[in-house]
Amino acid sequence: MKRRHFLGAGLALAAASALRVPPARGAPVSRVRPGMPGWPTAADWAAFKEATNGRLSPITLPKLDEPDAKTLLANPFYIGDQPGLTQSSGWLDAWYSSPSAYVVAAESAADVAVAVRFASVWTRKMDAITVHDAFTPAGSSAAAVPAISVGAGAMWLHAYQAVTGGAARYVPGGGCTTVGVAGLVQGGGFGSFSKRYGTAAASLLEAEVVTADGAIRVVNAAREPDLFWALKGGGGGTFGIVTRLTLATHPLPTTFGSVHLTLRARSDEAYRRLLARFVDHYATSLFNPHWGEQVRAWPNNRLEVTMTFQGLTPDEARAAWQPLIDFANTNASDYEGQNPPHRSGRAGSPVLER
Repeated sequence: MKRRHFLGAGLALAAASALRVPPARGAPVSRVRPGMPGWPTAADWAAFKEATNGRLSPITLPKLDEPDAKTLLANPFYIGDQPGLTQSSGWLDAWYSSPSAYVVAAESAADVAVAVRFASVWTRKMDAITVHDAFTPAGSSAAAVPAISVGAGAMWLHAYQAVTGGAARYVPGGGCTTVGVAGLVQGGGFGSFSKRYGTAAASLLEAEVVTADGAIRVVNAAREPDLFWALKGGGGGTFGIVTRLTLATHPLPTTFGSVHLTLRARSDEAYRRLLARFVDHYATSLFNPHWGEQVRAWPNNRLEVTMTFQGLTPDEARAAWQPLIDFANTNASDYEGQNPPHRSGRAGSPVLER
């Protein structure tokens, strides 16, 4: 199933979930929905909206029959700005995304603290970014280091623009720029250059988090270290709602680049040999701090490489791939290479970009 079709199916299921009638007596209930016993009254919602300074609103899902619906659902930036949508709608026959009926478009930790006692929170608007020349965590005696503070709604694209584009430094994150910084860090966060800089969570210096009791806590290695440790990979939202993260930044490598290479085997047996050779090649030439994601093994006997590198010259990067290219060229009857912008029957050279 194509991604946009699955997104559409997930959205349709989510909409149906939001409108479903109360379940029969004895059926399991995951949470209270509109029309069910325990659902807040209109007066309750009005009071809550006032408490959140008018930031409470109903969730409106886009109509799937509109001409541009599929285009919008394929746009991760659009999805990120819709409180009822997620980039992943779930797993077929396992789970699906089901939005709340209302959302608090939080703009501060105080908004989150009010909302966590009552309803769902949407932190997309909390996307402020501050670059620090020298940052010391609260209550810590550690030496100040360059860092970046990001709100819970910030995405990696904007973090990279602020750090690399604005400060000529690097912050370890993911390869997908529309992923949220807070979610990746709380999940550990292995990215393109984690073999050099560690996971995204490894650079976490401090976090502001609203816990289930509605308290706003600033945690780090010196202040509430157990909660701080749990936020570094324990799972997004498991221990509270993170509203701000501060991450250490690092010196920028002298070079960044990428390698694009596609090899197709002409038989299943040749494909098995190619995969085995690549695994060996990775262990000897690519399993080091210079190389990052990604490599895909497709079911049509195609091995597709789109790996990134840092700290290497183009000649050094080409040399790292030469053994695999030589293997394919030596067995030209079994393999064909596809290397944009040209194609040939032989593997040739990988395409490098800097």
